Amino acid sequence: MLAAMPRAARPDDLARVRSYTRWSLVVLGAGTVVAPAADLVGGDETPAARVVLLVLLLLVGLEQLRLLLGAMGEVDARALLQPRVLAAGAVALGLLAVAAADPDATGLGSWSLPFAGLVGAAAVWAPGPRRVWLVAAGAALAAAVGAVAALLGDGVVLTAVVAPVMVVAAIVFADVLQLWVWNVTLRLDEARATAGELAVLRERLRFAADLHDVQGHHLQAIALKAELARRLVGVDDDGARRNAGEVQELTLAALADTRALVRGYRRVGLVTELENAVAILRAAGVEASVTGTPEQVPEPLQPLFGSLVREGATNLLRHTVAERCTLSVAVDDGEVVLRVQDDGTARAPATPDDEPGTGVVALRERFAAVGGRVDAEPLPGRGFALTGRAPR
Repeated sequence: MLAAMPRAARPDDLARVRSYTRWSLVVLGAGTVVAPAADLVGGDETPAARVVLLVLLLLVGLEQLRLLLGAMGEVDARALLQPRVLAAGAVALGLLAVAAADPDATGLGSWSLPFAGLVGAAAVWAPGPRRVWLVAAGAALAAAVGAVAALLGDGVVLTAVVAPVMVVAAIVFADVLQLWVWNVTLRLDEARATAGELAVLRERLRFAADLHDVQGHHLQAIALKAELARRLVGVDDDGARRNAGEVQELTLAALADTRALVRGYRRVGLVTELENAVAILRAAGVEASVTGTPEQVPEPLQPLFGSLVREGATNLLRHTVAERCTLSVAVDDGEVVLRVQDDGTARAPATPDDEPGTGVVALRERFAAVGGRVDAEPLPGRGFALTGRAPR
């Protein structure tokens, strides 16, 4: 069964986070315009001047909101070079210069906000490496304009330099932080979805391996019994009928085991694999025996060593003429070792043109995946040994 996984964010959860991020950016952007507009209430500007300043603030604010709202979609750095963005930046710098030239500089912080907000809105669009340069250039430009305006007017140069830089840094940090939270939320949701897909894939691979383990044994036994029945036809009809009956029984057992596996009720154990291998080898005239403690092999490793048992028995029946075969299992604190050893000789001499079998190669790959190894080697004199090792 699938293990419990972290719940992926639902569509409505993501919609709420998107809405929160969008409105946070809108509030920040609107605040950079509302603050200097409120400063006009107590000012000594003429009504006409106030109208002009309010219109200019509105234009800067609209451009800033356009950038902020668009930042939730695809990033297009070319949008930062559009004429209206540059025009809004020039207007915001002009407003900053007027405030910096004021001898009192009481409203300098408020009038630094429109340009700072525009820089922040542009920063959330810019890619990571360019964002640093964009913010640095914006802060330097604000400081330069403030210093020049203060020098040409009667303003305080230090205040005209420090205040805009601090405001730009604060607004950029707030804007970028909001968008960063949104991007992290998206990546977490993608990671959860990927984790779910991987869990499903692992479960499919586990089921495929178990199905191979179940069917591999039964099909091997069915093939052997059918071959024996074919050879006995006309020679020992009773024996042929007996083997044909066993083929039917094995087929029914294969169906039952497959159904049980699909329902998640059965996993093939190493003890069962060894018993099946011994029964098949004895049916073929090979005296087979099991030594050791296979029941002590950790359950996660049993399908792996079961595949080694099947491969060893299959190779012996196909390629070797043997009288005895020993399947030994050794389990200690750090390693499990299973050895399939026979005293046979090859049915046909090996030639340089013979291609190596794929069974042992596949076994080595499966054992290597868990930090183990497989050795396949002929023994001195006669016989062959297939040995698998894996850490517990």
